[in-house]
Order: sequence, then structure tokens, then C-alpha cells
Amino acid sequence: MTAPLPLLAVILHACAAAEALVFDVPSGSSKCLTEDLRRGVLSHASYRVAAGSTSAADPRISARVTGPRGEELHLAEAVERGEFRFQAAEDGGHTACFWTPRYERGAVVSVDVQWDTAGGSGSRPAVAVSNNQGPIAVCSPSIAEELKKLEDSARLIHEEMISLRQSEHDMQRLNEDTATRIHSFTLLSLAMCVGVAGLQLWHLKSFFQKQHIL
Repeated sequence: MTAPLPLLAVILHACAAAEALVFDVPSGSSKCLTEDLRRGVLSHASYRVAAGSTSAADPRISARVTGPRGEELHLAEAVERGEFRFQAAEDGGHTACFWTPRYERGAVVSVDVQWDTAGGSGSRPAVAVSNNQGPIAVCSPSIAEELKKLEDSARLIHEEMISLRQSEHDMQRLNEDTATRIHSFTLLSLAMCVGVAGLQLWHLKSFFQKQHIL
């Protein structure tokens, strides 16, 4: 059995290769973008519900932007579009999270985000997804931690499967040894039965001869 693929490395590589900030937000969950900004950097972003790729009956989203210390910089609830603008008060990651205001089972809302910074580090936000309707790659720190946990779980499952296969091999060998012993005991029992039957016949023959019956 081959070793499990390094899931975290694959996902992070996919994130680095992505360009457009268009992603799906399943109802009942949230997706976050993180931009590493320097102090004094002006940041402006606009977001909207992408047309034609939303399956929710209520095509609206809620958004919250927080600074490095968790301070709230922007909050909008149940809107189809919005924007936020702020100047970073300190260095660090600034996070924008999006979620659906009402839970609908199986529903998905696609969000299109344009996030521009003036005088920043020049790096794109830490969340990047494909611009089609295919699978997305989310790389916020919390998601990266979850992916790392999934990778560790996959490794543990792989090791457990190897252990189970070894146990299965040992059990199969034990079954074969037991079957061989049972076969040997069966042959020995059959030989003993034949021997006892021969002795009984010989004893009866001797008895009848002494009694002049034969």
C-alpha cells in the first residue's frame, strides 16, 4: 500500500496557483479571506453575490472584517453586495469572512471578491479559488490548520490499515496452521479407530476358536 498523499501540500500549492477570488459558500458554513497588511496601508474591497452560480433561495450574504487583534472593521448582514475600506492600524493579518444569513440545506452562494491594497506587501489574499464552478481551495490559517489535522488523520488511518493487514495476515496463517492440525488429528483418529476395530475382530476370532465355534 502506498503512503497517503501530502494533502496539505497539495492544497496549499493549488492555493498559490489560483488567481480569482470567486468561491462558493455552502449554507451553514463560512469562508474567510486573509490579507497580510503593513501598518498604514490603505485597503479597499468590494464583494457581491455572483450571478448564475447560486443555488440558494435567498441569494444574500453576510460579511465581517476583523483586524489582527480581532477588532471589527466592517460588518454587513444579508446583502447582495457591499464594500469596505480601511487603513491598517498595525501590521498583521486582516480577515474578511462571508456566510449565508439563513440556513438552507444543500444551498450554495457564490461570492466574487475584489480586494485591492495601496502600498501593501503586494501579495494576494491568503484565500484563492478558481474562477469556475469547480472545487475551491481555501487557505486561510484556520482552514490550513484543519487540513493539517486531516493530513495527520489520513496518516494515522494509513498506519492503522497497515496494522490491520498485518493482523489479517497473522490470523490467516493461524487459521492455516489450525486446519493442518485438525487434518492431522482427523487422520490419527481414523487410524486409531481402524486399529481398535482390528483388535476387536482378532479378539472375537480367538474367542470363537476357543469355544470351537469356528
